Amino acid sequence: MNAVYNYLLIAFFAISILDFDYFSVSVIGMIIVIRYFYSLFYTKQPRSYLFFYFTGLAIVLVNWRYPTIQLPLTFITLAILECIRIIIMAVLRYPDTIQNFQALTEELERRVEQRTAELRETNLQLQQANLKLLELDQMKTAFVSQASHDLRTPLTAIKGSLDNLMMGVAGELNDKQKKIMLRATRSVDRLTQLINDILDLNRIESGRVTLEKSVISLHTIMEQSLLENQPAAEKKQIRLQASNDAGPIFLHADPSKIERVCGELISNAIKYTPPGGWIQVKLARSGPHAVLTVQDTGIGMTAEECGKIWERFYRTTESQKIAKGSGLGLSIAKELIELHEGSITVDSTPGMGTRFTVTLPLAQSLDTEHEPYDNSNCG
Repeated sequence: MNAVYNYLLIAFFAISILDFDYFSVSVIGMIIVIRYFYSLFYTKQPRSYLFFYFTGLAIVLVNWRYPTIQLPLTFITLAILECIRIIIMAVLRYPDTIQNFQALTEELERRVEQRTAELRETNLQLQQANLKLLELDQMKTAFVSQASHDLRTPLTAIKGSLDNLMMGVAGELNDKQKKIMLRATRSVDRLTQLINDILDLNRIESGRVTLEKSVISLHTIMEQSLLENQPAAEKKQIRLQASNDAGPIFLHADPSKIERVCGELISNAIKYTPPGGWIQVKLARSGPHAVLTVQDTGIGMTAEECGKIWERFYRTTESQKIAKGSGLGLSIAKELIELHEGSITVDSTPGMGTRFTVTLPLAQSLDTEHEPYDNSNCG
């Protein structure tokens, strides 16, 4: 509706200008002035504005037909008096407005202080809770570490006793007894591996992992890991393939840690690849980095599972159906790679296979005090 009023004013103003009717122009000008005063001192236009608006337009129409000075001057006078009235009313309301504004300001300040005090108290409680959680986490870590150490000794004794029984130290075992002993030995081995994984994680968390770096051949470590896992692959009739199109690749890294990661990826690929599948291990270069890729034709994972496999103790639904495990291997592998300032990623499709990609910085120079690490002669 305001747009219609504005268009009427513009139309009347234009016609008055073209007719050189300056009294009508003055009337329209006063309508605009009153509107400005109302918008300045009122939150919305009062009804009195409509009186001046339509009265002013009526006077303009009359003035076009019967030109006279009395009606425009009377309207202009009334309009000026209305503007003065608006100003006087604003001045009279000013003390109340200031008082209300001050009261509002004081109330806002009081609320801000109250909320600030509440936030300060909440922040203090959160800090205390955080310190308590840190203390509990340290206690948990210490307990797990101590418990794992305490379990190692009896497990070692049990493993030794089982090995002696398997070798016939206490007498020859029949086939049924050997099967029972074999299952017990495997259970002890899994428990020992779990304890070792937990201890390794605790060392990484506490920053007690020491990297004994030297210049190592990544190709040699890959070959060694393939040899160690070849029997398991042959048992499942899985074809292991290796390729290295980048030539010699040397890293400045801890050989035992890199070998563990490589072995973890290959053994996992064998574990979760159905019989008759294949696994490809490939070495390549990408700028100043070495790239190790382990790809299989295994059970695969969903995109959501790919994001969770780095979490401790996490195992996918399908992997739980195929093999036992602690769910710590990949978590440890990721921590070890990141300690070497590298990265590890995964791409997978359910039912099609998985590809792990490890990126590590190349050795800057082979001029070190140690020869390049080569464990090909290790037993």
